[in-house]
Amino acid sequence: MAMNTILGSVVIHQTRSGDQLSFRFETDKALWQGYNDETGSVSPDWTVAGNQPSIIPKAYSARIGSDVALVGEGVWSYNGTILMFDLGTGISANANNAFKQDFATGKLTIIKNLASGTNMNGDVLSYTASFDNGYGEKAGGQIEIVIDKVGRTPYSGIVNLTTNTLNETNGVTSLTATALLLRGSTTLSSGFTVKWYKMNGTYIASGTTLNITRAMVSGKEMYYAEFLVDNVLQSVYYFSVYDMSDPAQIVFELYSTNDATDSGKDVVYKVKLVKNGDGSLITTATYTALWYNSRRRLFTPAASTLTSAVGVGTLTVKWTDGNLIDAADGLKHGSITVSITANY
Repeated sequence: MAMNTILGSVVIHQTRSGDQLSFRFETDKALWQGYNDETGSVSPDWTVAGNQPSIIPKAYSARIGSDVALVGEGVWSYNGTILMFDLGTGISANANNAFKQDFATGKLTIIKNLASGTNMNGDVLSYTASFDNGYGEKAGGQIEIVIDKVGRTPYSGIVNLTTNTLNETNGVTSLTATALLLRGSTTLSSGFTVKWYKMNGTYIASGTTLNITRAMVSGKEMYYAEFLVDNVLQSVYYFSVYDMSDPAQIVFELYSTNDATDSGKDVVYKVKLVKNGDGSLITTATYTALWYNSRRRLFTPAASTLTSAVGVGTLTVKWTDGNLIDAADGLKHGSITVSITANY
């Protein structure tokens, strides 16, 4: 299951508000495949065009207020191995030619079956790219492909979504979730019931389809469907929905009396991840930092720190780090840019 990641940055010495990139994957079908170890069959069959799931990497710029385009080409990896694509067909030259990429958007379509007698565990796809938000910032993440052995546990429930991302600006104010129950490699059309819940256990409705509107999503919500046969629970499927009309963003709150470092004067920011809609703090957020000098060279600070507690980070930038000499070119670090990644 992918973790939601949001990026933000701030420059110390010449302080300005940095942009926040919110990275996500948009999918159109369940990233699930079952392998029947008794018959050798695979379901859904991803060699059939109508069954093939697509994954689109997207980055939302808080500064611009919309999704931003790729800069050049990103990098897809499958189980840690970088995928290489034919420039003409877009099909992966490795990984058994199982993937096809749209170079303009980064969209990845799975065009062959991944489940097999030697692959009955989950796979992981990861992606990283630069996005055109005016800074050319990099962003990325990873997403899991769930693969189950279904021969001895015959019932497997999955949920397909018309989209996993709502965005009022683009006119996408609702989506449809459709539940499917498979027994081995056979898709059942009757004889079972489906109950829908929010991740906190709140019951929503029953039925094989569920309409999810913006009012049901605050930034990001997780849902699950329970599949019952003769009132006995047989399978559970979890999925996430994003509302990019009201995303979260990183906020830097100046905590020190000065906003530029000097001898004996530190710059301190409180780092928070808040929902744009109501400004509420996301207390599950954790933070990591990358440090760049005035020439955009990555370095490790000697004294500056980033600490986290209960969803709030404390960024402390010391004058000594800006005043240090970079051994590579003999220049001082100068103005420091701190790039923050928030995960929740």
